[in-house]
Amino acid sequence: MALSTRVYKDINFTFVANPMGGDVSLSEGAKAVKRAIIAIMSTNYKERLFQPEFGCGIRGLLFEQMNPITEENIKQAILDSIEVNEPRAEVIGVTVEGQEDKNRYKVSILFNITSETRTQMLETYFERV
Repeated sequence: MALSTRVYKDINFTFVANPMGGDVSLSEGAKAVKRAIIAIMSTNYKERLFQPEFGCGIRGLLFEQMNPITEENIKQAILDSIEVNEPRAEVIGVTVEGQEDKNRYKVSILFNITSETRTQMLETYFERV
């Protein structure tokens, strides 16, 4: 994989003002891509105006029975949504682990970014609310 000199930047979702200029602060590099992936996974289809195919649809799967089939469906939904909506990330692997005692799923995503030399790991939890 060739290393790109491009630095990825996104608006920081906390909307905290930059103390130097007063503008909205930015997320850069791997942090920006990780936040974008979380935003994709947290969004339902048809939730964004004028972008009906954006999102993942995980929330609908959270209320299914916790079993290996549901884990595989969540994994496939994540892979498909990242492939379509986040071209900056090249997914190496996704692991979904159901935690019945806590009523949630642990999601681990291993991916590469063209502007970073290291492989990135993102771990997050999705729970029934």
